[in-house]
Amino acid sequence: MLFSRARRRITNRRRRNADGTPAPLGDAVADADAAGKSPADLADERKILTDAQLAEWNENGYLVLPRFMPWGRLKELNDELDGLWRDRKKDDRGLVIDVFTGTHRERRIPLAKATDRARAKPYKLNDLYLVSNTVRETLLDPELVETYDDLLEGAPILVNSVSMERGSQQRLHTDSLYIAPTEVGRMVGAMVLLEDVQPGSGPFRYYPGSHTIPPYTFSDGRIELTEDEVADFDGYVAGQIAERELEAVELTGNAGDVFIWHAQLLNAGTPIEDLALTQKAIVAHYLRAKDVDPGVRADIGGDRYYMEREHQPINP
Repeated sequence: MLFSRARRRITNRRRRNADGTPAPLGDAVADADAAGKSPADLADERKILTDAQLAEWNENGYLVLPRFMPWGRLKELNDELDGLWRDRKKDDRGLVIDVFTGTHRERRIPLAKATDRARAKPYKLNDLYLVSNTVRETLLDPELVETYDDLLEGAPILVNSVSMERGSQQRLHTDSLYIAPTEVGRMVGAMVLLEDVQPGSGPFRYYPGSHTIPPYTFSDGRIELTEDEVADFDGYVAGQIAERELEAVELTGNAGDVFIWHAQLLNAGTPIEDLALTQKAIVAHYLRAKDVDPGVRADIGGDRYYMEREHQPINP
């Protein structure tokens, strides 16, 4: 689904004070307790997506907000990434990075130890949101937070971020294989495009409507991945795709677009045909704040939360 001039449209649907000014978002969890209402009740009062838009989300499992992020913010993000690579030997800010992803050389190391050659290949810089105000403000943009609130039926919390300069080439999966929400479906993924998507750069691929496939349950009773049962998961997914006659779509988009998808939407990274082509983006995931331990929930105001935790462990 496409949002025309998404930021203006969402902002215009914000709840307003008596004088017509936008009302503060507040703390949905605290407000719900104080008013004797559930977060879902508050989300309904603050709804910014139309019934038709929510119906399309329910049918397709994704939304696209074209050119949502302004050019100035994109420049800040790209400049910050360049600066991190330039100054990493002096101060990598504790960041860890997955280098040479999708190959036998893949490993997770401190950013300070990453080489220029590693930057020229697919990599994933993990959880920049933990140390960057710019990334936090981008991924917790107030209008985006309201959108996620509608989709999750509760205030969202940012739980991870991955910064990339090339396509992931990741195998077909659902995101709940790696981050399982307390309740199936109560998680969304989002990708902020930092540049236009070019053919051959390894675009994101997804199957519209695949989020309605019942989650595969592994032998331990969970929907999180059990490595030695990958073949069983693959067989189940292939059968469901064929039975439902689902067709894959490759993401096309422009710098500033935000692509949002359901936790159960089947997705993958396509092969990169030309490694000289970049595909700069930030990917993030959100759970419901009320489903996360308050002890790790950092509140930056305006119903905006992120998970405060240690960086990923390295495995050189």
